[in-house]
Amino acid sequence: MKERTLKDNVRFSGVGVHTGRESKVVLEPAEADGIVFLKNGVEISGTLDNLRSCEREVSLSKNGEEVRSVEHLMSAFYACGIDHVKVNVEGDEIPALDGSAYPFISGIEKVGVEELTKEKKIFYINNNITVEAKGCFAYCNPFKNLKIHYVISYDHPLLRHQEYVFNGKSNFKEDIAICRTFGFLSWKEKLNRKGFALGASEENTLVYTEDGLLNEDRFPDEAVKHKIADLMGELYLIKPVPIGEYFVFRGGHSLHLRLIKEIKRSRDEIRY
Repeated sequence: MKERTLKDNVRFSGVGVHTGRESKVVLEPAEADGIVFLKNGVEISGTLDNLRSCEREVSLSKNGEEVRSVEHLMSAFYACGIDHVKVNVEGDEIPALDGSAYPFISGIEKVGVEELTKEKKIFYINNNITVEAKGCFAYCNPFKNLKIHYVISYDHPLLRHQEYVFNGKSNFKEDIAICRTFGFLSWKEKLNRKGFALGASEENTLVYTEDGLLNEDRFPDEAVKHKIADLMGELYLIKPVPIGEYFVFRGGHSLHLRLIKEIKRSRDEIRY
């Protein structure tokens, strides 16, 4: 399979879910250099090396410039098989749009993708890796295909147990990427004080009230599926996505990225 880029430019604009401010991005075709974010003349490669923050979001930075909340866009690049693209950013954060990766995928599909000359690399996990933190854990093992088994559990009647297995053969766009970020209404004030969720609304977030939902879910297990969408976007920071079997229990950005850092650290034990 050949590497891919876009056939034409794609534009998105909207409010950032954390900053609450308007931002714009323009995706441009590229033939090399991977995924590169351009902000105020600074090129920030979409790789783990430029990771700045993973609290409530994934942010990249270089030379004093930062791009916040890249995970949904990176998830869309995974879904569309995009290997090389320039992302021109005007603002501080990637627009939230509807809170999922789906609108980014739809925009890319409208202009289409173009095959390049180089073959895609394939990346297989060749050892067992486990990370743990405060009753949460994640691991990956060697496996011939991509498989992600994810479990979440919160003190909420609708979220005490949600579980989903993505086997790499499911329709990622329709089953996973369409699932939105979620949050608890009771957390909003505290998050706002920390500078998070300032742009969160029923338009871009699945909102859980004390014992129900403020808006309508797309699937009964939308929350756990969104976690898988986030993980795929984060794994794309070390693309190609390492093929193997993953299990995550009560994960989030921080735990995901600890696992991904360990995978990157053990690259000499991973076969291409």
